[in-house]
Amino acid sequence: MARTKQEYVNNGVEISKATLGVGDEVTLFYKGLLAQSGAEAVYAHIGYGEEWEDKTFIPMERDNDVFKATIRIDHPDDLNVAFKDSGDNWDNNSMANYSFKVSKRVSRKSSKSSDSEEKSQKKTSCKTSKTCKSAAAEKGTATKTATAKKTTASKAKKSTSTEK
Repeated sequence: MARTKQEYVNNGVEISKATLGVGDEVTLFYKGLLAQSGAEAVYAHIGYGEEWEDKTFIPMERDNDVFKATIRIDHPDDLNVAFKDSGDNWDNNSMANYSFKVSKRVSRKSSKSSDSEEKSQKKTSCKTSKTCKSAAAEKGTATKTATAKKTTASKAKKSTSTEK
């Protein structure tokens, strides 16, 4: 079960994470009214936002007196949940549903790709920055100077070796 006190714990509804983000996989736990009334099967009815976008029924597994299901958070809108049993009895929190806030952040798994995008953007912005251009020009000048010195030294060695 969740580690922190949650709003719907008295109704027998908990979720495995206190903070939800897009891409997270969470476990939904239910031991509410339907479970207490002897339901053999319970389905989580989920959707996102006020309009219940992408609504779906998810069969929950029974583990002793608790039903549970794993859900992947696919939208930045609030996750709405209601429960139904095989007899078409509902637990929808007295028609208020069970709603969990979803942050718009990307989950940790996906943040690696955003980190590399950020680094790429820094490289691109450096190409257009005056400071970066100056540093690159100085580096290029230093490289050209070093190459010219090596060439001069090499020519000097050749000329002294041929004079002998």
